[in-house]
Amino acid sequence: MRKAKIAGILVLFGVFLILSTFKVLGESSIFVDTSTGRITVKSSWEKLKEIEAMIPQFPLQTRQVQIEARILDLSEDAGKTFGMNLERLTGTNVPLETEEWTELGYGPETLTEVGKGVGALALTFFKLISGEERFEAILNMLISEGKAEVLASPQVTTASGETAGIYIVSDVPYVSSIDTETEVKEWDYATVGVTLQVLPKIVGDDLVQMFIVPIVGDVEYTAEGGFEHPIFKRQISPTNITVRSGESIVIGGLVQKKKTKILTRFPILSWLPVIGNLFKSWKEVEESRSLLITVKPRIITPREIKGRTKKVFCFKYALASEMAEQISEVISIQGVVELNPKEAPPNSVLVRDNEDIIEIIQEMLDKVGTFEWQKKQRTFLLRFSSPKLIKEVLLSSSLLSSGGSIQIDEATNSLIIEDGAYQLSRIEKAISLLEKSNQTP
Repeated sequence: MRKAKIAGILVLFGVFLILSTFKVLGESSIFVDTSTGRITVKSSWEKLKEIEAMIPQFPLQTRQVQIEARILDLSEDAGKTFGMNLERLTGTNVPLETEEWTELGYGPETLTEVGKGVGALALTFFKLISGEERFEAILNMLISEGKAEVLASPQVTTASGETAGIYIVSDVPYVSSIDTETEVKEWDYATVGVTLQVLPKIVGDDLVQMFIVPIVGDVEYTAEGGFEHPIFKRQISPTNITVRSGESIVIGGLVQKKKTKILTRFPILSWLPVIGNLFKSWKEVEESRSLLITVKPRIITPREIKGRTKKVFCFKYALASEMAEQISEVISIQGVVELNPKEAPPNSVLVRDNEDIIEIIQEMLDKVGTFEWQKKQRTFLLRFSSPKLIKEVLLSSSLLSSGGSIQIDEATNSLIIEDGAYQLSRIEKAISLLEKSNQTP
């Protein structure tokens, strides 16, 4: 059984004519789903191959979905007030498909599974069936009062049935091990923040079925052995939901607890040498912040796509994912951004928008996409490889740009590499693979 996505009534009739020509209607079965544009044909292998050969001649049309997301940070009071009224305000609570928790402690061997409800993280999904205007009014009020802050508002465009990713993350360095004899520390990185994986599928004229996988990572520190160790927490809460085009999903219930130290001083006396410390005190304060995520899919019509200029931007030194976020802040409401489209080279962004907006984006990228703007420095600590050998491999490859440089720090067995953001991301992957291959079992 084979399935093909077909767009247009003429195509549907064309398939029926083809099947009639092959004389398979009497001995086979055909099912047409006009809501999704699928034709399912059940026949012999030979005839299915003949039908497949005809598919490239059909005027196929891939429908696209624009996904708008917002990540908001709410104060403890605002989070409590908003959370108490969220279910009543938004309408329907959406049950989770599954809920997975992991806790990554200090070192590479401490990845353990923990149950639902550990800590303060607990995601809840809501459909904005009605009351969106009131929902937005409350958010705007909280923002104006300083009780809420928009951390990011990215938007991406993807074809129906293709996965789109939204990343608001950062890499946190931590000490992975310490040599007790030399006291040399080895560092590693863990990604924390919010990642959204969204798989939209158009299932009707204005209905979008979405498989949403939010991944939320956080870090806490615990004192052990005389210094602080990080504990990385991560929650994965996938859900499957169908909404109308332009209808929002609200992901709430995430509370992050942050511990901060506040220094209290006694006037004048605390500044005295030697005895001044007797008049100082540190107080640890725990602050709770709520994270709110909204996701809104919108089906893009063929007329919208045809009425706009299409341009692919390829980046030599910048990361396409980072540039896509900056472009999303410039494009119009009708504009769309697609990261790494299939028909374009790697590390590229496709933009559809008005011609004047395209020109503004071009001017912006001409500046921020240069080597001077994207030049960064990273230190790679090697555990199983020789820095001289890794340097030779990198210099003999095409990973390093003409303006890049590599220095060896023999004291820490590390490489200090300066290059563009795109080059550093590729070099990081290459070094990781070389480290794994050189690791002794």
